[in-house]
Amino acid sequence: MKTRLFSILFLSLLAAGTSFAQKVNVDWERGTDFSQFKTYAWQPSPAPATGLWDQRVIDGVNQQLQAKGFKLVTSNPQLWVVYTSHIKKEQQVVGTGYNMGPTWGWGYWGGPTTTTYNTYTYKEGTLVVEVADNNGRTLLWRGTATDTVQSNADKGIKTLNNAMKKMFKNFPPKPNSK
Repeated sequence: MKTRLFSILFLSLLAAGTSFAQKVNVDWERGTDFSQFKTYAWQPSPAPATGLWDQRVIDGVNQQLQAKGFKLVTSNPQLWVVYTSHIKKEQQVVGTGYNMGPTWGWGYWGGPTTTTYNTYTYKEGTLVVEVADNNGRTLLWRGTATDTVQSNADKGIKTLNNAMKKMFKNFPPKPNSK
């Protein structure tokens, strides 16, 4: 009974841990003075999100850029923005039943116990947003966010919005920032 309770508690914590395991990374061309840029336009995505998610990603990036003072234009932009999205299936193996006893060995009194392994499959999504200079088409900034894909659309939108906030938190980078 204790083993079963421990297993349920462990799996609950594991599920909670994966839901907060959003990874966001940002990199940019050091020395670029982003204050010289005021306008941007979109390039078509080579790997767009499916269904309604394509527009949700574009709207999220637009919201972040416009909040930072950038203006979306239809011609002669100073910056080009493009995004790609990828979803892949991941597997996680969780073993339960490792009862460590009070004596040397496994089990309550040192005897062997049964270890049960469960395999969990989930989808992991990665979003990459890139910003390039229009003149030389030089990549200036790249943000990536990776997280578990939610089956519930409302939770997925919340996850996307959180990723956007984290990704653009320090955008545009200040000159000489590291």
